[in-house]
Amino acid sequence: MPSPRWACRFLAGRNPVSKPFLTALMAALATALMACAGPALSATESDQRAYLGTLQARAHTLGLADQRMWRTLLHDVVHPLTRHDRSLADDPDFFLHPQGATRPADELDATLAAFFDPAETHALGQSAACRFPARFNWLNEQLGFDPAHLPRPDCPRYQQWRSGVQAERITLIFPSAYLNSPASMYGHTFLRLDPPAPAGGETPLLSYAISYAAAGNEAEGLAFALKGLTGLYAGEFSNSPYYLRIRDYNDLENRDIWEYELKLTPPEIARLIDHTWELGPTRFDYYFFDENCAYHLLSLLDAARPELNLSAQFTWWALPLDTVKAVTQTQGLLGAVRYRPSNATEMRHRAGLLGPVGSAQAKALSTGQLSPAALASQEPDTARRALILETAERLVTYDGSQGRLGDEAQVQRARMALLMARAQLPRGTPVTVPTPPDEPSTGHGTARIDVMLGQRNGQGLVELAARPAYHDLLDQPEGFQRGAAIQFFRMGLSKTAQGHLQLERLTPVEITSLSPHEPLLAARSWRVEMSLQRRAQARADGLRPLGAQVRGGPGYAWDLAGERVLAYAFLDNHLAWERELDRQAWQAGSGLAAGALVDLGPGWRVQAEAFARAYLGGQPGARGASLASRWRLNRDWNLQGRCEVSLRQGEPVNQTCLMGLQRYW
Repeated sequence: MPSPRWACRFLAGRNPVSKPFLTALMAALATALMACAGPALSATESDQRAYLGTLQARAHTLGLADQRMWRTLLHDVVHPLTRHDRSLADDPDFFLHPQGATRPADELDATLAAFFDPAETHALGQSAACRFPARFNWLNEQLGFDPAHLPRPDCPRYQQWRSGVQAERITLIFPSAYLNSPASMYGHTFLRLDPPAPAGGETPLLSYAISYAAAGNEAEGLAFALKGLTGLYAGEFSNSPYYLRIRDYNDLENRDIWEYELKLTPPEIARLIDHTWELGPTRFDYYFFDENCAYHLLSLLDAARPELNLSAQFTWWALPLDTVKAVTQTQGLLGAVRYRPSNATEMRHRAGLLGPVGSAQAKALSTGQLSPAALASQEPDTARRALILETAERLVTYDGSQGRLGDEAQVQRARMALLMARAQLPRGTPVTVPTPPDEPSTGHGTARIDVMLGQRNGQGLVELAARPAYHDLLDQPEGFQRGAAIQFFRMGLSKTAQGHLQLERLTPVEITSLSPHEPLLAARSWRVEMSLQRRAQARADGLRPLGAQVRGGPGYAWDLAGERVLAYAFLDNHLAWERELDRQAWQAGSGLAAGALVDLGPGWRVQAEAFARAYLGGQPGARGASLASRWRLNRDWNLQGRCEVSLRQGEPVNQTCLMGLQRYW
């Protein structure tokens, strides 16, 4: 039988043969055709290699690896200290070149080469072109792929996901600060993908939300904070229905939500969604202060429109509120702004409408101490009775979500009884919580520098202080949660006329939560402070040793004078250590601290506080008082004065008075 190679030569017309051989050749035809297919495939591979080389050469000529879009898709930044390129992605599967994290040009060449390989060897069982649709589409726009050599891939997994994520608009969502969660003390941001509105109107609750968060457990307490500060948690992108986010933030955590609609074009929205798919299985090391939820959402917006370059505005830290300001202050990017009050905010508003008597009736209805029939005899006005019943039902829902009213069946029975009573009354006017006059991005800058002049114990003093974040009780409240104060890593330096510049105080964390007593809701107030601080009174050699302290405890707060005065009292626990002390180094004590925050006029706030503590082990007790006043000159500048006096038994009185300027940025 003729060999397959000979048969191929015959079929190509290059080897004439006699008729006797034709019958045998027909028997070998199938084998011959298979053998001929080998050289044809090799020719195709050769064409692809040649076309790949052409694409790579054109990409080099156009400088695509240096363009902002490519750097954004790789999350490539310049290290602030080494000035070297590096990607913030910490997942090797995000790169197609072994050194792709630090060599964008090599990653581009490897990406183009991978697009020719249909093997489903990447995350979620995909080919490279399906794993990286944003890269494929952008490179296609720049290079114009020839479908004969590089056809658009068929990506069933991506297409199934993409068909469920329809978006006509993108909205930036900012839930306000939540002091009871270490991960949410500064607030949070995520993106909402709004689909085309149906005939009946908008349904944002059915939209999808894109979020980035640490894959950690807040129940770990201090370990959670330490891991978050040092990048030991993986950060994960996820998408979920918006109504679930509302349940978590509005209902369970009582956080007001601000919605900022963004003016992005359809191609920009498509690119953002494509890049979201790329980031889904990608690990980023999570850092609370810089590579956090807010920062990486800015990088998604940069992928949509690279010229925004929003993430480049943040190097050392990125607070959610600051990133919201970066978005709202970008010309032409901001659309409509909407406010969604939390359950707690609505309940406070209803309490104001009802007054003390109506609020007490609603509270009694919610706990079963008052029946709807008994309410009818107490309140003859049907409109007011309807408001009380509605408020009681909302209170049952709220307390049920907090686990205070037993199982879900009990909660539903209580709700239905109130709803049935309400249904028997005429329709009333819906309760609408008014939108605050100042949304969060209108507030002061979160970083601040203080320059103060004055005296301490009769000696001239200059004090310099700086804080990277965030807000204290005397700061102007516009755009911030009333009664909430968070300061991280506040540092103060001091210098006297005869001394040298020295560290006066370092406060890694100081948190105060003043939640005024309300007739409907259980309010909790508390504060905690951890700091290094110099001893107020100098030793005989003139030195003031540096000591460590932890101070704080639960408290209670009241609104007075129409919310112009916020009075408070705290259990003032104190643990301190001070080296080179005449008495024992460790001290533990407790006492009471009370004060008031007063708004004297627009831009003028005053805070007064006094404390008294007793210490264990026969150590001398301490007492003191302070008075501080801050006057806003404009959005960026304050004038402040502060006086403090303290005394420990057997020691001289310590007095400090300072006045100076504060600058936000």
